[in-house]
Amino acid sequence: HSHFLSILCTAPLSKPTILTSNNTAVETKDFSLTCNATGQIHAYKWFINGVAPAGRRIQLSPDRRTLTLQSLKRRVNKGPCVCEIENPFYRNRSDPFTLDVAYGPDIATIVHSPDEYPTGANITLSCVADSNPAAQFTWLHNGQSVSNSATFSIIASLSDAGTYTCTASNSFTGLTRTATKNIIIYAPLSKPTILTSNNTEVETKDFSLTCYATGQIHAYKWFINGVAPAGRRIQLSPDRRTLTLRSLTRSFNKGPYVCEIENPFYHNRSDPFTLDVAYGPDIATIVHSADEYPTAANITLSCVADSNPAAQFTWLHNGQPVSNSATFSIIASLSDAGTYTCTASNSFTGLTCTATKNIIIYAPVSKPTIVTSNITAVETKDFSLTCQATGQIHTYQWFINGVAPAGSRIQLSPDKRTLTLSRLTRRDNKTPYECEIRNPFYSNRSDPFTLDVAYGPDIATIDRISDQFSTGNNVTLSCVADSNPPAQFTWLQNGQSVSNSASFSIITSLNHIGNYTCIATNSFTGLTRTANKTLMIYAPLSKPTIVTSNITAVETKDFSMTCQATGQIHAYRWFINGVAPAGSRIQLSPDKKILTIPNLTRRDNKGPYVCEIENPLFSNRSDPFTLDVAYGPDIAMIVRTQDVYPTGANITLSCSAISNPPVQFTWLQNGQPVSNSATFSFIASLNRAGTYTCIASNSFTGLARTANKTLIIYAPLSKPTILTSNRTAVETKDFSLTCQGTGQIHAYRWFINGLAPSGSRIQLSPDKKILTIGNLTRRENKGPYVCEIENPLFRNRSDPFTLNVTYGPDFATIAHSVDEYPIGANITLSCSAVSNPPVQFTWLHNGQPVSNSATFSFIASMTLSGTYTCNAANSLTGLTRSATKNVIIYDDRDPEIDDEGETTVK
Repeated sequence: HSHFLSILCTAPLSKPTILTSNNTAVETKDFSLTCNATGQIHAYKWFINGVAPAGRRIQLSPDRRTLTLQSLKRRVNKGPCVCEIENPFYRNRSDPFTLDVAYGPDIATIVHSPDEYPTGANITLSCVADSNPAAQFTWLHNGQSVSNSATFSIIASLSDAGTYTCTASNSFTGLTRTATKNIIIYAPLSKPTILTSNNTEVETKDFSLTCYATGQIHAYKWFINGVAPAGRRIQLSPDRRTLTLRSLTRSFNKGPYVCEIENPFYHNRSDPFTLDVAYGPDIATIVHSADEYPTAANITLSCVADSNPAAQFTWLHNGQPVSNSATFSIIASLSDAGTYTCTASNSFTGLTCTATKNIIIYAPVSKPTIVTSNITAVETKDFSLTCQATGQIHTYQWFINGVAPAGSRIQLSPDKRTLTLSRLTRRDNKTPYECEIRNPFYSNRSDPFTLDVAYGPDIATIDRISDQFSTGNNVTLSCVADSNPPAQFTWLQNGQSVSNSASFSIITSLNHIGNYTCIATNSFTGLTRTANKTLMIYAPLSKPTIVTSNITAVETKDFSMTCQATGQIHAYRWFINGVAPAGSRIQLSPDKKILTIPNLTRRDNKGPYVCEIENPLFSNRSDPFTLDVAYGPDIAMIVRTQDVYPTGANITLSCSAISNPPVQFTWLQNGQPVSNSATFSFIASLNRAGTYTCIASNSFTGLARTANKTLIIYAPLSKPTILTSNRTAVETKDFSLTCQGTGQIHAYRWFINGLAPSGSRIQLSPDKKILTIGNLTRRENKGPYVCEIENPLFRNRSDPFTLNVTYGPDFATIAHSVDEYPIGANITLSCSAVSNPPVQFTWLHNGQPVSNSATFSFIASMTLSGTYTCNAANSLTGLTRSATKNVIIYDDRDPEIDDEGETTVK
């Protein structure tokens, strides 16, 4: 083969220059610097302040020829900047380039000066703004240009007031900033005057004073008695120009009041203003005099009221005018009685006050009489006496036996004219009553009045005799009752009248049984009193019999016995074994006629039972009655035998139950009848397995009891086999083994190397039929594995099962050899990888297959240099591992230069 050597020749590099993207570098704008040079340039480099550029605001073009400064800053981006060019043998740098960054103006600021001036003052305004280059300034007054310099001056007049605007601009940055100042010019103030809201100041009304003035007024101030106004009754308008006095008072609001106006340079005060407050009249008062007079008395009435100005007075009698002076007099007569009204008025305040006095004129009173509410006074009833009289009566007064009435049973009407006696009594309310009438000047009494109180009958009483008699007795009934006047009597038998006298007699028979009523009446009191007596006439009683609720007495059931009898029966009694029944399980009906035994028992309730009837005069007993209690069956019991049998065993089942009468038995197998005797036998087979039920029944009690026994019949178990989840066991994968068996299997067991499985990587299904090995390993999980099945009588084991775990390849490794070879060398590459089963190898040269064996050899040539890859694959695990080796082939022969200057290698 022929080989050629290329030689590259380079010349020195010229000095580069820096070209800029814009004539002017402006703050916040992007600015680019390009390294301009010619020649064989391999690389461009930049230096800012002697170091390589860095930071996110510095960007270089892909060939690093152009450096862009983003969002320029006046302080950070000055430089100097230098660019450098180079090739493998030469390099050169540009002259330093320093940025002059144009910026601003940042903020236009008017140099501190006052905002307010008096007329004639010298005003100088000056504006500054940081800018590169320096800013140009323009001044505007109310929008009109007044100066193009940074500073200008004026002599203050009212026309110079307004808004002054300074504009600072930079033609390089294109920015303009403004600052504004408002100037106020003040002239002297004129003297203010006080204007009032009303012509007259009236107490309790609001009164306003307004400070009236013209000019440039900034503030209003008020002074009351030389000090600033204070207190919640003093109110100032929001601009403090108007002062309002809320609810004027005669004492506190006189003043004097002064208002003052001011601006920042001048102030002036008004003349003082003093209030004269009109008030009243406050209260009209009638001078103290009596309210009541007898006829012909001399009466003088006088009225006063505090007021400014003084009040005017008017007197009215029952609404009619009688005088226009403060005082007037009259001689008393009945026509002069009535209401006298004094009216005091003030025309300035518009107020009117009145005072009223009622005058009563009295004449002598006539003699009163006593009028009663009823003709007859009846005990326990209320009785009223009214004092009847005419004239000017102020009060009524009563006297009983000469003294004022007292006690809770004496009631007087609100005007005391009527006296009411509550619940009259025959002894306490007879004595004489008198009434008296009065007014402030006269009095008179009635004649005495005495009561005759009707009462009763109090209680009707039947003379004491027995209530019960046998037939044929002579019985007399007699009735008494205290009454005024004496009572009238009536006798009733069972509601029917039998006598109108106080006493009557009878010869007893059953027809005289019943209720006897004595009625005592008083027509004056309207009262009726009664007395009752019930007579019972008794005949001898017949013998009772016991009747039962059921034909058969059954244990746990209720059983009732009724005492059957006729006649005048007052009470029923029961005897059990000769004594009265007792205990919570014996129940009697309310009339004790029926005896019930709840929840009968076989031992406790036999008896004998006897019932007895009686009335107050006679009794009789039944014949004895004895119970035969049917019971059971209590519990059905299967005689103890085992539950599990092998096929062919002899099995006998026997059942028993206590009962009266004896029970009948039935046997069921899985619900089907198999025998009607207490005991039966059979030979065990698989079809004999199941539930056997013994039913013991009693037709008298209606009860049936059952007992159950479950028999299990087992046959020998066949040998189990092990089934796997996959054909191949692969390392790191899960692998399951299933114990496959038939028959009556109760449990599955596993053994690994003869021991029970353990460890977190061994998992068993809930029924332990399936064993799963998580994340198989080549060394730990070979086995052998055995599974066992069992039931209570038999067990069997599978053949051992050993795992062949497929794994790898783990790593592919190329046997150690050198990486560089001369042309013609013999090269052998060998690859190895641990795997089960052994791997299949494939060699690639620069991605192209070259061999399918673990080792291959070749003679080195330039075309065989490159990357060699060994791929080791296991088709069962699905894994492939690879290893790579770079081989370099070089020519170690010397080069020669021919006559034409070309370089060759031989």
